[in-house]
Amino acid sequence: MNVPLLAVMLLADGRFPAGGHAHSVGVESAVADGRVRDEASLEEFVAARLATTGLTDASLAVATAHRLGSAASEDDVRCVLLAVDAEADARIPVAVSRQASRRLGRQLGRAAARCWPAGELAELAGLFPDGAHQSVVFGCVGVAAGASLEDIAALVVHHTLTTPAQAGVRLLGLDPFGVAALVSRLHRMGTAVASDAVRFATSALADLPAGSVPLLDIEATRHAGWDVRLFAT
Repeated sequence: MNVPLLAVMLLADGRFPAGGHAHSVGVESAVADGRVRDEASLEEFVAARLATTGLTDASLAVATAHRLGSAASEDDVRCVLLAVDAEADARIPVAVSRQASRRLGRQLGRAAARCWPAGELAELAGLFPDGAHQSVVFGCVGVAAGASLEDIAALVVHHTLTTPAQAGVRLLGLDPFGVAALVSRLHRMGTAVASDAVRFATSALADLPAGSVPLLDIEATRHAGWDVRLFAT
């Protein structure tokens, strides 16, 4: 097993302090209004996120890594990071979701910089003291860890699948074995999404996917106003 693969496995480990455990990415609201109530409805929820925001985030991460790979100077690195982060920002229509993405990006970047000190991560921290978007940081971390574009896409897909799935276990008391099985059933779809993201690597930034789920965008704002909630999103 090579070092880059080990690095990706570490990033995908739920114990890596990247902050995702504190987010349900909309599951908490969906449970409250009855849209997610069991394993079957949770699987539908996760699949919908994977096909929309999952593809978008994976494509942004891979596009970041691809462009950083050909950056010839620090100025080029800065231009790449600023450009892709602006594209990520434009694809998150709700302010609370943009803030959450940047908080997650900041935490991921800080943790990764301790594991793989790299110029890209230092540049990222300097450009975005409040955090770059998480998808952009995933791309930077992938470059720092020596991961391939395929591995970076797979990592983002893994995050897209497991974050709402673990929230379903905690919110509904679902059987963790059953939830693991539903994540496994989405493997083929996840593989296709990761492959599509890699194909977008050389596309113009404006042509990257911009999938979203309007109902979740609306619910994100409502959820932020709850007096009591288990998850940040």
